[in-house]
Amino acid sequence: MLSAITSNLTDLVFTGGIALGLILSIIALIAALIAAGRSKRLRNRYRSLMKGESGKDLESLVNQYNEKVTVLEKEVARLTEVLGDHEVRITRKLGTAQVVRYNAFGEKGNDLSFSIALLDEEGSGTVLSSIFGRDESRVYAKPVSAKGSIYTLTDEEKDVIEKKHK
Repeated sequence: MLSAITSNLTDLVFTGGIALGLILSIIALIAALIAAGRSKRLRNRYRSLMKGESGKDLESLVNQYNEKVTVLEKEVARLTEVLGDHEVRITRKLGTAQVVRYNAFGEKGNDLSFSIALLDEEGSGTVLSSIFGRDESRVYAKPVSAKGSIYTLTDEEKDVIEKKHK
């Protein structure tokens, strides 16, 4: 009887071992299929990344792109500096001249006196005024900084400066 129990027990262990081996084999097969799928997706992504770059490895491709980025960063820095210089030049550039005509002495006649503002965007530059009289004419030039001057500005000169900055 002991030999029968031992025999049944051996058969049971053997069958259990086969079943366990079969289950482990199925799990290993599933794991291998998942790994193969992931490997294929990774290979496809690598090929997509390396498209048109035959014979190069990923490291050399990354180094090549890194060099291109460095060159582009230097170019962007250079263009930023140039743009800054242009912005300064533009703000200092004289805009469209504004003119105010008037009769300086209130006499009969035309408005032959005038003031012209030649200013940049910051309100700096020059205002020119011509005072026309019956017997003589005079021209005055006054420096302007921030829409003001160290010289007294006439109402017409103030008016032409304000027209320029509206």
